[in-house]
Amino acid sequence: MKNKKGFIATSLIYSFFLVFLMLMVTILTSSVSNRVLVGRIKDDIRSEIDGQESFVTSTLEIKSYEIGEVVNFANEDWQVVQDKGMQVVLVLQRALTRQEIIAAIGQEGNNQMYGTCNDSSCQVRACYNASTSGTGGQLYCYFYSGNTNLYRIPSWNPTNTQIQTQNYGQTIVSAVVRSWFNSHQALQRVLDDERLVEMSINDGALITTGYVRIPMTSEVSNTANANKWANVKPFHILEKNNNTQTRIYNTSMQNVNSNTAAYIRPVIEVLEG
Repeated sequence: MKNKKGFIATSLIYSFFLVFLMLMVTILTSSVSNRVLVGRIKDDIRSEIDGQESFVTSTLEIKSYEIGEVVNFANEDWQVVQDKGMQVVLVLQRALTRQEIIAAIGQEGNNQMYGTCNDSSCQVRACYNASTSGTGGQLYCYFYSGNTNLYRIPSWNPTNTQIQTQNYGQTIVSAVVRSWFNSHQALQRVLDDERLVEMSINDGALITTGYVRIPMTSEVSNTANANKWANVKPFHILEKNNNTQTRIYNTSMQNVNSNTAAYIRPVIEVLEG
């Protein structure tokens, strides 16, 4: 009897132990499965935030567009500048913010570069406003108020050689716009999808190509049309007036000194469909 009771007791202990092991295995398996699912959900959310999923508006409806009409594209609101048939020229409805500008050029609170600037709106100079502008002035065009022989020609995209010979200087506006475009994930996705049109960019001194620019003189020379989309002003215009002046648009197009500050409004050209 004692052996039978010992056998029964041992069997019960092993049975409980086996049940315990099975429960532990079940719990661990469920935990691992949940961690995998949570990880996938996090990856999906991260991809959507990064603009890699369906939340990016990557097409424009095929139709006739009115100047000034607001459309959503690449997760931004844009205004129509020109309908060219199957291609539409769009300008960002807002101006670039202080945070975006700082992220693009990595400088904050530099009065040589900024005009009126706060968290909600920010005006930027086309060229440095100083005679001793240091390293930054060697990269960007700069404006000497006392010596007109020391101007660099404000340019949208000069070559390194042109910068080094000091004949030309890249505008601060150009550096901001192109850096903003290159880091804008939604715009980079539609670029990869071949929805953007490469444009010829002529700033009055040099001709280059690219997928982003700022408004041209021809697009604001018709005040009636410009008033339909020029809701944020003054803003920079692409062409320079001469070697010491750039242009801005306020209530009309104005030729201004190269150190004049204004808002930045990028322009893209998009394929319909």
